[in-house]
Amino acid sequence: MFMTSIEPSLSRRSLVTLRKRLAAMTLTGVVVLMFSFFFIQKTLYDSAVHHASAELEATAYRLGSMLLQHEDIDLQRIVDANSAITIGVLDEQLNQVQGFIPPHLVDDLAEYIAEQGKESDSLQCVHAQQVMILAYSKLDQLDRIVVAFTPRSVLLESWREAIILHALMFVMAMTIMCGLAIWLWQRLKRQHLRAINLTEHFSETENTLSECGCAVLGWPVNSTDGKLTTQLNWPEILGPTDKTIGPLMTDFLDCLSPGSRAKLLDPLVNNIWADERIGAMVDLRVSANTSQRFYLMAQRLTENDPETISVLLLETSAEQELCHPFETYLHHTPEPSIAVDQDGLLRGFSPALEKLMGPGVQGIIGKNVFNLFEPEDQQIAMSVFDESSRSQITGDGKSILRIRDHSGAVRWLSWHGIGPFNGMIFASARDVTEFVENANKLRTTLDQLKRSNEDLEQFAYVASHDLQQPLRMVASYTQLLKRRYGGTLDQEADEYIDYAVDGAKRMHKLISHLLEYAKAGTNDEFSEIDCNLVLNEAQADLKAVISQEHATITHDDLPTIMGDRIALSRLFQNLLSNAIKYRRPGVPPHIAITVEPDPVIGDFWRFSIRDNGIGIHPEHAQRIFRLFQRLHKDEFSGTGLGLSLCRKIVEQHGGRIWLDTSRPISDPGTTIIFTLRVHRPD
Repeated sequence: MFMTSIEPSLSRRSLVTLRKRLAAMTLTGVVVLMFSFFFIQKTLYDSAVHHASAELEATAYRLGSMLLQHEDIDLQRIVDANSAITIGVLDEQLNQVQGFIPPHLVDDLAEYIAEQGKESDSLQCVHAQQVMILAYSKLDQLDRIVVAFTPRSVLLESWREAIILHALMFVMAMTIMCGLAIWLWQRLKRQHLRAINLTEHFSETENTLSECGCAVLGWPVNSTDGKLTTQLNWPEILGPTDKTIGPLMTDFLDCLSPGSRAKLLDPLVNNIWADERIGAMVDLRVSANTSQRFYLMAQRLTENDPETISVLLLETSAEQELCHPFETYLHHTPEPSIAVDQDGLLRGFSPALEKLMGPGVQGIIGKNVFNLFEPEDQQIAMSVFDESSRSQITGDGKSILRIRDHSGAVRWLSWHGIGPFNGMIFASARDVTEFVENANKLRTTLDQLKRSNEDLEQFAYVASHDLQQPLRMVASYTQLLKRRYGGTLDQEADEYIDYAVDGAKRMHKLISHLLEYAKAGTNDEFSEIDCNLVLNEAQADLKAVISQEHATITHDDLPTIMGDRIALSRLFQNLLSNAIKYRRPGVPPHIAITVEPDPVIGDFWRFSIRDNGIGIHPEHAQRIFRLFQRLHKDEFSGTGLGLSLCRKIVEQHGGRIWLDTSRPISDPGTTIIFTLRVHRPD
């Protein structure tokens, strides 16, 4: 954009933009006013109708109260003579008793009372383009219904007056706003024409620079006041800004973003030049939260006296790359990123990294990159970037290093580096602080859980083992009492001795099962196990009860898996024992064992133990696998540890166990399903 040094008016491009914005704002204002007008009128209309209905309902109720006191009173005469309200009285069958109510209104009233059933209310009736507001009040004591109705148009006179007043105010507001917009439009148009006329006094080159968004400024190196000696199109190139920019070198430097200022600090402020000419992408602040991208080229002119610095600014778009590609990469990447040269010096960083670490990161530009990281990680950073600078990075190239954010908190960043390209190494990071903290917490929790499980297993084992000796003593002496004194005492004493003996036996059985449960899962050394042999061992242990109950057991050819032979034998033994124990009276137990590949999860076998016993209700599907849970305490003896032990063994082998709840009620019995991992020989 172009702006002359003698005319303080706006630039041509700014004027065109302002005129477009003025038109858009005017159109938006008209739409908002019209919407507001219709919204207000709709609200006022609804309020007027509601108020009219409420007043009419109150009138009907009041007249009904008067009719209760004087049954022969003429209600129509009570209403104001000039009122448009019509009063009528109906009986419970909606027959005319007093006054006259049009039949179509009586029909509407009958339908409404039948639907709502209210003692008093109001409604609107629409017939032949005429809207009537009707209110009624039922008098059950007199078998009467007082009805009051009036045209809605009569009750909305106040609303019509209000809408006329609001329409006049709306027209006035529209007229004022449109007039003001037209006046501003004409002013901007005259200013635009004036700017066009002024440009004719300048060379064609200056106009070309103006249209390209270019500015030139310069100042003497040894200037004490820093006053600009050249300021073509400066500061008008920025357009309207939120502050006044004066003709000083410091005003230009103050407009630079902190990162751009740190990048140009040596040549433009300290007069330290690596080359006679430099180029860089910079960000100039237009407002507190808005920056504009420019390509800056600066040159030190040593032939002149005094020595001067000349700066050229050129507007760029997001697709342009007018300088080193790493600057464009850093500017547009959404992740915290850095660019490091082969000497390990930080040459640039992304806005995301500055937002994370705060303005302090600007002081690290030109210094060793390890200054970004925590002291404990600096040696790792030095070795990573030193290795990267000597060879081309391939693969992931990831390292997790800690930094301090702007609030002083430690953040874990996973860095991914590539390069070097043209002497520059690029590294971007992902914030993995939450993941690292959660992993540390999980590791700590797992360690605590492992120690707790070990302590609990040791406690259960020791407690179960140590309780055996005193329990044997109690059982032995109670049995001696029964043998020696059984039948010599009274019947009640014999019952007490039987209770003691039975309790000692059940306690011994419970402790034995608890000890077995504590031992289960402690053996992690698996070997190849043929499930057919394991099943045969379980049947051999149950041979007596199988023969006694005439139980039949069929099974498929079972697979070979990796597992604990003793634990798997106990698994089959418990499931077969339960199937025989919970049999139906008079029906010999039949147990079918099938196996198939798991259709849901691959690499697992699915075993099904199906019996024809009394069955388990689906609502107990989860409960039966918990410790000490028994469904038939009175009918069958037990400790409630059998299925809990089965669940522990199956989970030790990486599988799961559950009750088949899809079995129909017409097919009595229970189906227990469990999975074991497939063994694939190496």
